[in-house]
Amino acid sequence: MEDNKNYILDVAKRRFDRFGFKKTTVDEISRDARISKKTLYENFKNKEDLFVSLFINEALTARKAILTRLKDIEDPLEKIRNFMVFSRDYFKEQPFMVKVLEDEDGLYAPFLKKKYRVFVEEGILNIFADILREGIEKGEFRRMDTKITSYIIFKLFQSFTYAKTISWQSGQTEEGAELDAMINFISNAIIHR
Repeated sequence: MEDNKNYILDVAKRRFDRFGFKKTTVDEISRDARISKKTLYENFKNKEDLFVSLFINEALTARKAILTRLKDIEDPLEKIRNFMVFSRDYFKEQPFMVKVLEDEDGLYAPFLKKKYRVFVEEGILNIFADILREGIEKGEFRRMDTKITSYIIFKLFQSFTYAKTISWQSGQTEEGAELDAMINFISNAIIHR
């Protein structure tokens, strides 16, 4: 049953990614998956439920992939830097989540309630807070309110990734220069000197 559900999610992702939520129908997804609509409805209540399940699945997959790459890094500041780099690279390879998160026109998720976006964002906040606590415990970071600081780092991360509103100095900086400037800014704020 779980394999069937994952298969439907994979098929639906390709269709949603290409055409958006509004222009994708359950008929098209079931046809693409070569299953009956009945089978689709045995796994998902409706198109919205399928999309929310896909969104949550994608968020958890991204989180797992990024945390796996961070697990062997000892230096907390290096973990923050690598979180940013791995996230940027992951979302370049898997742009579906970025399309959904930056979707202002509602093409992908007009009904996607704030609670689902909060689910993704709280996961990122918790990762940053854990890294900050680790840095404090190791004596590498100054004492701080990890909740507030993780929120600030998250907002910086968000502004340099999926929530970019303008392309800052487009074409004038090599890839990664903006990220390096952000990490330098963060390190100056949190490093214990």
